[in-house]
Amino acid sequence: MPEDPALPLLRKTLERCLDAITATALTAGDRAGWPSWELDAGGEPVCMVGGRPSLYDGDAGMAWALAALARATDREDLAGLATRAAHSMLHADEPGLLSGQAGIALAHHAAGQAPGQLPDPSVFQGADLTGGLAGLLLAQVRMGRCGTSTVQAVDQLDEMATATPTGVCWPESNAPEGRPLCGMAHGNSGIALALAEAAAAHPPCAAKAAALAVQALRWESAWFSPIEGGWPDLRTEPPAHPALWCHGAAGIAAVRLRLLQLPAGLGLPADLLRAEAEAAVAACGTELQRELGSGGVPGGLTLCHGLGGPLEALVLASETWQVRAHLDAARQLAAAAVDMLDDDPLAWPAGVRAPGSTGLFVGVAGAALVLARLLDPGRLASPALLLGRP
Repeated sequence: MPEDPALPLLRKTLERCLDAITATALTAGDRAGWPSWELDAGGEPVCMVGGRPSLYDGDAGMAWALAALARATDREDLAGLATRAAHSMLHADEPGLLSGQAGIALAHHAAGQAPGQLPDPSVFQGADLTGGLAGLLLAQVRMGRCGTSTVQAVDQLDEMATATPTGVCWPESNAPEGRPLCGMAHGNSGIALALAEAAAAHPPCAAKAAALAVQALRWESAWFSPIEGGWPDLRTEPPAHPALWCHGAAGIAAVRLRLLQLPAGLGLPADLLRAEAEAAVAACGTELQRELGSGGVPGGLTLCHGLGGPLEALVLASETWQVRAHLDAARQLAAAAVDMLDDDPLAWPAGVRAPGSTGLFVGVAGAALVLARLLDPGRLASPALLLGRP
């Protein structure tokens, strides 16, 4: 079979991304780090700073990404940088997965370093994947560190849940009036994912975690709009229906596809998951075509706010359903996006309102992971789900 004509361009672009990451590393002895944007209260970038420890946009995310990219590309220099980045991260003020200490522990684990102690469930105030208990649960599963604290975290999530006629949800402190949200980063999808993964990995909490995940999915399902073909971002009024990883169909697709891969004995609603996964994947394809048809790529190939999220949803769909057409479409769409971008990945639009970010979810590292997945999904597990190994 002849090689897909998109592959040489994607391969060359991946190499440019990796070169940009290595060129911008700030190294000293056995440590390495990268500058990231400091944002003001309105989300506007103010200046670049070094030493940010977070998984989302800091050095922990770089360590995690580089460890995965080293395995996918056989580049020892990337593995060395991952180890040096892990040496740079010691502590964060917040306990969360994307925002703090749980993410640092996961990055140490990915880089082959002793991860240290995960935060105690009792220190968490919220439930979401970014900074709450769901993130701790997912970190425990990904690190193989489930135990008594896993049961405690599931119990706390159960106690924090708000029951409604359509299922359960969790108020989100960053949302207007503390309303619950749909989606991966701060909404029910991320919490349902963590609960289902914990149920599959740790039998002592399986019954309660799986039942709670089902109720979380029911609540989010009630928000699906057949007219819009997606789920609303409930932070806005009137709500948009984006296809992003963080607050839209890309993250929701990734969660449904992952849950379809978990053991059927968990009691998750397989028919509903498949139907919603198909709707979410379709929304991602529509958004990719719409954005590329407009002649611009405002979020670049970033995982959180750019085209990386919907592209990865198509790759996951190809893997889960063994449908090669999804991967072929993703490659063609990614190649079209690359044609619109600058030759220098550091000049690409990022997940923040300025170029130059290298971070996992808002910068070049995440884009590199997406490109590596497009080239050979079998060598790299989904970064949208923080799966470290294929």
